Amino acid sequence: MTSGFLEILSELHDQHVEFVIVGGVAAVLHGGSRATFDLDIVPSLAPESWRAAVDLLWSRGARPRIPEPLERIRDVAQVRRWRREKGMLALNFRTQGGATEVDLLVGESDAFADLRRRAVEVTVGERAFFVASIEDLIAMKQRAGRPQDLLDIAELQRLRRG
Repeated sequence: MTSGFLEILSELHDQHVEFVIVGGVAAVLHGGSRATFDLDIVPSLAPESWRAAVDLLWSRGARPRIPEPLERIRDVAQVRRWRREKGMLALNFRTQGGATEVDLLVGESDAFADLRRRAVEVTVGERAFFVASIEDLIAMKQRAGRPQDLLDIAELQRLRRG
């Protein structure tokens, strides 16, 4: 996990943003070896938590790939509309120059409570983070079904067997 990802995760934690780490970073925190170039999290869509996440990313110079103003991005009702009407699965943020990419997987947010309940707590430095369970990571990768996801599933299954 890169120091940029850890900084973002730490700041989200300190701003009391509710989220679960998924994707490649979650696999690494479970002991996997895959290099990853983005940070995937499933955010809570509780308005205060969502706004804190968006505000933090915005303050770090990250902007969404979609050309929408901050007010609309901060609006949970608008995000839910995009999900419902346009099939939005993720809101992708990139820092200037593309050095850091953060994907807020809003398509998984309806299952946030269950995902968090099954998550494991992983301490990195002085902070504890919720990391999706291996079973949930496998299920998410199966739904995505891309070639890299199939490789990730094989590694996650190996990690699960110990």
